[in-house]
Amino acid sequence: MTGSRIRVLLAVLIAAVAVAGVVVATRAPTATGPQPYRGPSRDLRAHPFAWDSVWNLPLAGSAQYTPFSTQARDVYLDIENITVDPNAPVRDLDSDNGAPRVHVDPRLSADGSYNNCSTFLADTPDDETVVAGQPLKLDPGGTPSWNYTYPAVSLRGDGLLGCHGGSNLSGIGGTIRVGEISGPDPLRHALKINLNCQLSCSTARDGFRWPAMKADAAFRDQYRGANPDVNMGTLLAIAPDTDLSWITEKDTRKIAEALRDYGAYVVDETGGSDTNAINVQAGAEPELPNIDSPQMVRLVTSLAVVTNNGPDTPGGGALGSPRRAACALPFPDGTGGAPPGC
Repeated sequence: MTGSRIRVLLAVLIAAVAVAGVVVATRAPTATGPQPYRGPSRDLRAHPFAWDSVWNLPLAGSAQYTPFSTQARDVYLDIENITVDPNAPVRDLDSDNGAPRVHVDPRLSADGSYNNCSTFLADTPDDETVVAGQPLKLDPGGTPSWNYTYPAVSLRGDGLLGCHGGSNLSGIGGTIRVGEISGPDPLRHALKINLNCQLSCSTARDGFRWPAMKADAAFRDQYRGANPDVNMGTLLAIAPDTDLSWITEKDTRKIAEALRDYGAYVVDETGGSDTNAINVQAGAEPELPNIDSPQMVRLVTSLAVVTNNGPDTPGGGALGSPRRAACALPFPDGTGGAPPGC
């Protein structure tokens, strides 16, 4: 190769390198925006509300327990009608507050009798707002109606307000949902219980305490309990040192563990003077074949009052104090989860 040809090739190579350098230097940097959350999460509709909602917060290690007997001789299920599936058909709700459009499971039915506390997903752009009312009247696939409507709430909020007439507490927070008892996981929320108020509930504090917002209208005549700490809104729980080895029934065992780790809030009274009720979603009944068994009755009559439950000490301890179970995970978008240490 001649010297002149070599010089030409070197010149071409140097020019190419220079051009490449300009291209590399002027290429825009790769965008590095916020990355989507990919960690463990909970379903917004199956396990709603803020991590520090009373329904999601485990009992604190500092919770204080006072023995209490509900004096019940029978336990039954208080059925709550719930639809939060945005794919369910939309119906006009006939209510005392107009005719909002809501999603309704076409399998649901209700006869408009006592309570029938019901919660439906509103047909809104965010698909995260629920409306509640009672008593529900509904034929399968038909148009729902009720007489008393409660303000709409967000599935991301505190979840307190709802359709239980005795307390104004939620008809979805604290509810045992379909699949929870039969599934492999423990219950990861507080429960709701109805008491035989003629024997158990006190008229102290006008018949209610936080987080309840009211008592039954006729509480002064109906409530005849002697313990001033037992009202609408009282948190009942199984003390952590209680022996549960005698429980052999799967459904009773799962409820017992939830009562030990989360407790149950009093939300209503029962229809009988010697009965208690556990609140469950319509459709979950087959998962609780032992709801009226001697073991279940023994369990609910072993409850204690968490005397230091309050707005500053939810579950018996200030936020940030040790808890009996892990606090709630975030939602799939990464929001709504408990901080480290809860």
